[in-house]
Amino acid sequence: MTCALRPTLPVDARVVHALMMAAGMDPRSSWVRTSVADVEWSLGQGGGFLALGEGVGTQAVGCVGYRPDGSHTLTLNKLATLPEARGQGLGTALVLAAEAQARLGGFGRVLLAVSQYNLSVIPFYERLGYALSTDRYAFAHRSSPAPVVMVKEI
Repeated sequence: MTCALRPTLPVDARVVHALMMAAGMDPRSSWVRTSVADVEWSLGQGGGFLALGEGVGTQAVGCVGYRPDGSHTLTLNKLATLPEARGQGLGTALVLAAEAQARLGGFGRVLLAVSQYNLSVIPFYERLGYALSTDRYAFAHRSSPAPVVMVKEI
């Protein structure tokens, strides 16, 4: 699948939310409690990218968000791809786009949190150079188990 990435716009919160809900996250995850307003707030704190399938009827097939966590760290969040679009490098492209944004913004590292209900994605992030960290995730949902934090120096 060939895709084009474009920065998110304020009106994209519903699209990002729909992608998150369609991604198939474990129902115990805090993602299922995420509202469109939550996504809108989060994207407004930083930004993100949408991956758009090319051709007639272009549709969003993936997304990623990011927001500052202090002056040195950019936090990556809301990485989601439609199940039928997986395995084609889309997630990698979205992460790399967020990392490029971190470099442009003068951040020294990218931090992300992996839900306790989605630990199978850790090898994906490790292949991209992320390492387990003892850092605390500033945006953790209070009613969910503490996430696994991963960091990449850039």
